[in-house]
Amino acid sequence: MATEEKDIEQSKNNQKKDEDESPGQSLPYPKQIFFIISMETCERFSYYGMNTILTIYLISLFKRTYSEEKANDVSTIFYHVYKFGCYASGLIGAALADSFVGKYRTILYIGTMYAIGQAILSFGAVGRGEGGIANFPNQPVSFIGIFLIALGTGGIKPCVVSFGADQFKVPEQAKQMATYFAMFYASINFGSMISTVATPYLRRVECMGEESCFSLAFGLPAVLMFIAVFFFFFGRNSYTRHTPDKNIVTIFFKCSWHALKRRKFKTKYQHWLDVAVDRFDQETIDDIKAVYRVGVLFLLYPMYWALYDQQGSRWTIQAMKMNGFTWGWQILPDQMQVANPILILLLIPLFDQVIYPSLGKCGLLKTPLQRVVTGCFICGLSFVISGVLELQLRKGYPDLPKVDQAKIFLHNGLECPVTFDPASAIVLGLEADYSLPSGGTMEKILNHGSYPVAGEGCEKRFTMDITLADPEESRTYLISSKSGGDPVVFRSSHEDQIEKDNEDPMPFVRLIGSLDRPCSSVVARLIRSKNSEVKNIGTFGSSTFDSEVVKMEHTKEHILNVRCDESSGWEFNHTMEYEVGASYNLFLTGQENVSVYFVTSPNSVHIFWLLPQYAVVTIGEILFSITSMEFAYSQAPPSMKSVIQALYLMTTAVGNLITMVIVEIFSAIGLEQYLEFFTFAGLMTVVSFILMWLASRYEYVYYTETEKKSVDNPGYEAEDVQKSD
Repeated sequence: MATEEKDIEQSKNNQKKDEDESPGQSLPYPKQIFFIISMETCERFSYYGMNTILTIYLISLFKRTYSEEKANDVSTIFYHVYKFGCYASGLIGAALADSFVGKYRTILYIGTMYAIGQAILSFGAVGRGEGGIANFPNQPVSFIGIFLIALGTGGIKPCVVSFGADQFKVPEQAKQMATYFAMFYASINFGSMISTVATPYLRRVECMGEESCFSLAFGLPAVLMFIAVFFFFFGRNSYTRHTPDKNIVTIFFKCSWHALKRRKFKTKYQHWLDVAVDRFDQETIDDIKAVYRVGVLFLLYPMYWALYDQQGSRWTIQAMKMNGFTWGWQILPDQMQVANPILILLLIPLFDQVIYPSLGKCGLLKTPLQRVVTGCFICGLSFVISGVLELQLRKGYPDLPKVDQAKIFLHNGLECPVTFDPASAIVLGLEADYSLPSGGTMEKILNHGSYPVAGEGCEKRFTMDITLADPEESRTYLISSKSGGDPVVFRSSHEDQIEKDNEDPMPFVRLIGSLDRPCSSVVARLIRSKNSEVKNIGTFGSSTFDSEVVKMEHTKEHILNVRCDESSGWEFNHTMEYEVGASYNLFLTGQENVSVYFVTSPNSVHIFWLLPQYAVVTIGEILFSITSMEFAYSQAPPSMKSVIQALYLMTTAVGNLITMVIVEIFSAIGLEQYLEFFTFAGLMTVVSFILMWLASRYEYVYYTETEKKSVDNPGYEAEDVQKSD
């Protein structure tokens, strides 16, 4: 640590010397920066607004083909394929910017394509119901839009931040440039914070005959992207532009390949690239060395992004299984992602003004890579927390039948317990002395087939034949009697809601009745206690009936009103609380008995229990992501800035590829979600230790417009005047 402190002091002296010798200390802040910041804010609104609801939209598409569990896995994989494209396409943007048309034209042209892709996605999400387009090919049109968005957002990513930094003259404006990086990152989170709140609410609007208006929700990001392009174009006459005079990407690969072919000429202490000096000048070779020097560290970055980007996939799916009702207001699952930008905006000043200076006095977190490594460890910790949360959530997950199975519900509507014959008990997988109490309900998952069942209730025999065939997933049987007669078994006509609707967690209700009251027109409805709003359940032609599943629009207290719609009719009410995430079977027997059975249990874990993992991953992001963005720029020679930014973004692409592979493996094996979270946490910890070892051996090189400065493990505060052009 003593050596490092000396390096820090030396770096500070170099900074002071540069400031004293710089004639342009009073250069004004470049006003064109605000066009770039405005453009970035709108673009990030567009990107995160679309990104926030994308997983839920994909689930809605894939549920047309797959089961809900399979749709979740396929959507997660597709989401990370898309994220891979978003960052891998950064190489295309970097090649165009550094080798052909320059950063300005790259941003303008690809940004326009990006906006068009957002518009196509909005059109691709049009509904198929009334007011929409029947049999519209949502998937192919949406996928075209998503492809253009991935190509567009990735194409401009490596260019925007470095194009903004190009507007400064260093070392004279090095401190001003440092504030630019902070403003740039704040603009990202400001745009994402607003869009993450807004677009989920637009998704909940009913339109075109469907409950979710994805077309409207994607339309707002499309508009903001066109505005972003306009802001950028509006400042066209004030930008400092650097048009490339050579194809640096081609030179990079040619030089590397030539050096590999001549590796036999390498001497003992010579860098492997130096053997290419016979065809390439030493300055170019030194610039390429900088890329490889940083690239070694970048090899370990993907694991961080493999975890971080799951906020938009696995963590959103996790939020879909939780209770979002807070103080009379529903927080939607996709809105929980807003916790990240809010925490970013709150914590950045805290870290800059309090935490970093305080820890710096203790010799902690003083170098960029110290912060990066610490951020990796903390990111791994966030997935330990999410794994623990998943262990709690899984207690409320329903058991679902497989493809060749169905779930049965058997309700005892008699006034005394029901027992089963020994053979029937074996068929149903029950203990020999099992007794189903009066008003009780049992559930079992059985293979498709026919099962004869016999038993006794109230000293009277009953028989029934449980028949299950494809494509049935559930069936309900009600044992009851009327006017003291023999037990009768009623088989429901409709299936039950055995899966949770994670897209919209409003409760489901279904009635199964065998009332001991004659009536040829039974009317059932739910009345909201708060404002007497009525939800019709159905009208039935006899007092023995079952309804289809009805999705409620509100939770809390409702009154079930059942009446006979005849001149000499009868009526009764049943009041109860309905909870988010639950599916209810209400059994109506006797004169007015109502028994309640939870087909799926309520979402009992509040959505705010996601906040600890969001807080931890955000702290890791401040340490890792913000630092890495500045680090990648400062360690790049002027000719390689977009190349290194693209390689940095490529680490995110590879991270999403890692996520895809691991999710696919866990899905194929059938391992549970909490094990997947803990696996990611363990891999992140291992990678963090390796990165810590490499970071301890890294030598920092900072570039200015006229020279480069090498400092062995400098203090982070030494960077301000040593950042490159």
